[in-house]
Amino acid sequence: MTQSDAGPRAVRRPPTSAEARYVAWFHELDAWTEYWDIYHPETRGRFYFGDEQGEPGLLTQLLPRQRRPPAFVAWTRMALGTAPASSFGDAVRAPAVAAAVAEVDDLLAQLFAKHFGDAADPEVREDYLEAVFRFATDTLPPATERDALIAADDPRKRTAGRHTLDGDIMWFAWALHIEAAQLLDGMIGAHRRALLLAGVAAGSAANFVWHGHRRTREEYRRDEATMELLRRRGLQWASHFPAAAAEVHALFRIREWGHE
Repeated sequence: MTQSDAGPRAVRRPPTSAEARYVAWFHELDAWTEYWDIYHPETRGRFYFGDEQGEPGLLTQLLPRQRRPPAFVAWTRMALGTAPASSFGDAVRAPAVAAAVAEVDDLLAQLFAKHFGDAADPEVREDYLEAVFRFATDTLPPATERDALIAADDPRKRTAGRHTLDGDIMWFAWALHIEAAQLLDGMIGAHRRALLLAGVAAGSAANFVWHGHRRTREEYRRDEATMELLRRRGLQWASHFPAAAAEVHALFRIREWGHE
C-alpha cells in the first residue's frame, strides 16, 4: 500500500483498474443499503432498515437503530464473554432472523463473485484484503458521482463523497452478520465468509489506528510495518474462520474495555 502514511486527505491519483474494482464493490454495498433510495428504489430499503411505509428492512432483525435486536445483544455478549455462544445461536435461528441473514448473505455472495471471484483462491484473498485496507484508511478514489446526487441537507452528505466507514460499531455489526450466516450454513460460502471476517479483523484495526475512532491492539501503529503485519495476519485469519472470529471478539473487548 503506497499511501499508508499519507492519510485520508492525500492527493488522489487516477484510479487503477484494481482501485476501480474496489470502489465498485464498496459502491454496490452502499447502493443496496444506505443509498437504496437512489440506486435501488425498487427494494424499498429491504437490504437496509426499510422505507417506513410497510417494508421493515432486513437489517432491523440484526442491527441497532431504534432498538437493539436480540441477535445484536446476543453477539455483543458472546464477544465480551458474558454469555455463551449458544445464546447467539438461539437468537439467529429465530425464523425471521435466519431468513434475513440468508437473504443478505445471498446478495453478498453475488456481489463478491462479481467483483473478486472465488475466495478460495489465494490471490483473491490478497486482493480483497487490499481493498479492505484502502477502505479502512480512506485512500480510495472519492465517490464524486454519489456525492453530487446527495442534497446538502441530507444527513448522509458528510460521508457521501468517500468510500470508507466512520461508524466504528459497523465493523462489528458486519462481523455479526458473517458469523450468523456461517452458523446457519457453514458449508456453502465458508471460504468467502472467512475472508470477509478476516477483513473485519484487519480492517477495523487499520481503521481505528488511522483515524483514532476507538482502541485496538497496542502494537498497531499508523505505518507500513503495521500494514504488513495486518496483511500477514489477515491471510492467516482468512484460512481459519474460528481464528478470525476469536480475533474480532478480542478486538471488540479492546474497543469496549481497553483490554481483552
